[in-house]
Amino acid sequence: MQAIWKLIDQIADKMKFIGAGLLVIMMALTCVDVVGRLFRHPVFGSIELMSLMGAVAVAMALPYTHAVRGHIGVEIVIDKLPRTLRLVIEVITQLLSLVLFGIVTWKMFEYSIKMMESGEVSMNLELPEYLIIGVVGLGFVMFTLTIIKGIAETAGELRRK
Repeated sequence: MQAIWKLIDQIADKMKFIGAGLLVIMMALTCVDVVGRLFRHPVFGSIELMSLMGAVAVAMALPYTHAVRGHIGVEIVIDKLPRTLRLVIEVITQLLSLVLFGIVTWKMFEYSIKMMESGEVSMNLELPEYLIIGVVGLGFVMFTLTIIKGIAETAGELRRK
């Protein structure tokens, strides 16, 4: 099982670099577009590209952010509880997250298939939208696997108590 958890961590680590790379590209594209507008030559489809890259960047960053517990959490009350109770609450919230993001992942692929069948493309650049939705769905698959890993780790820590 440790090999699977290690693989999930390695993939999440690679995905964070993809997300970071997309953010750099978005920054560069914005700069080029702004300068281009000064000379009356904006980048065609820049807003469309920014929105698509933004969606993929978020999906790529989610697994790593969850793995390192980088999400915002309200812990003002939880920190005052006994360790065992905190772990129980953590397992419960992770299980709820698993259900929610399991459904989101499933619906993302369902939506991607629907878009592929309809032949829907983006408005300006005519990019096939199902590809972007599918990539975001893959990000959510990894996010869901990272949640499962977190549940297993927290449950194991709870058993050791």
